[in-house]
Amino acid sequence: MNEKRVQRKWALVVAVLLTLASISQLAKEINLSNLYGIGNFIGLIAFPIVFYYLAFKKKN
Repeated sequence: MNEKRVQRKWALVVAVLLTLASISQLAKEINLSNLYGIGNFIGLIAFPIVFYYLAFKKKN
């Protein structure tokens, strides 16, 4: 079985912090009626995903 191990601890810490910040922002009301609100929503989801990817990506 392929186990996922943390390769970069700093990226995991940043990802967890961004996830907590995203959850708190999503708990507040986000205006999705304009492009700025939609971009904000996408950013709240995309940035933690990038850092989770970096944390578990295998080092060369």
